[in-house]
Amino acid sequence: NFGTISIQPQKILSILWQHNTDDSLGLIIWELRIPRLMMAMLAGMTLAGVGGAFQGILRNPLADPYILGVSAGAALGACTGIALQFITGKYLTNILPIFALIGSFISMFLVYFFSKNISHLPMTDLLLAGVAVNFFFSALITLLLAVSNRELHSMIFWLMGDLSNSSWQKISIIFLPVFAGSFLLIFSSLELNAMALGEEEALHLGIQTEKLRLRIFVIGSVMIAIVVSFTGLIGFVGLVIPHIARLIVGPDHRIMLPVSALIGAIFLILCDTIARTVLAPTEIPIGAITAIIGAPLFIHLLKRRNENNEY
Repeated sequence: NFGTISIQPQKILSILWQHNTDDSLGLIIWELRIPRLMMAMLAGMTLAGVGGAFQGILRNPLADPYILGVSAGAALGACTGIALQFITGKYLTNILPIFALIGSFISMFLVYFFSKNISHLPMTDLLLAGVAVNFFFSALITLLLAVSNRELHSMIFWLMGDLSNSSWQKISIIFLPVFAGSFLLIFSSLELNAMALGEEEALHLGIQTEKLRLRIFVIGSVMIAIVVSFTGLIGFVGLVIPHIARLIVGPDHRIMLPVSALIGAIFLILCDTIARTVLAPTEIPIGAITAIIGAPLFIHLLKRRNENNEY
């Protein structure tokens, strides 16, 4: 219903019921707004669900999907594609997700390679390797931005998140990986609950912590890589939403992960609606909206947590 062009609710219901795409309003609903809503839902589900799983596996409330460097790899890949587009003069916009996906997998491989110790995957080494790769790739992105001219705006807009290019084709590509990955993460909920007790306790309960850590890392990173390659960088969703879910339903990952995914989908739809309408017809990058809302919300949650610990 919300957008630059106002459409009456009765007209929307008629278009949906008749699946009408013959006029301009039908095209707006079916080819622009519904795909965008679907992309926001899938991205929100992924970011929040993976964020909750990473916080569980790393036993770190500050962990989010971007901490392991996958997003920085995607960003570097996309910015490289944008730069090549202007250098070569060829239209590469449609294959930017491929550049981003390649960058994500390179980042994931580097994090795994630097953190793996013989047959082990230590939690601290994984975290530190992710932070190091993240900083290194971010430095390369800064270098690209410094030497870019005409393509600078495109790079910055992508780095702040963009759902305006959503389409049914893109949704069909990410739909299966998102739901399959979400199912696998939820399937690991009992093991994540055991990890919350501590690594030694989890080992005594028969949990293979190294294999679990590697499995969650690979599944979550692949999900983030695929989604980020189409949406750009959208921050704070994977950091804040799992905390909200824990406040509502508790720390049990069997319930917390699905609730995180649901709240993440709702939150990103609301943020995208604000981004599209608050300064219409100008569109604000969705990453800016999630940061503006997410940062104060996270500070509030952190303060509330400290007060509860004190008393």
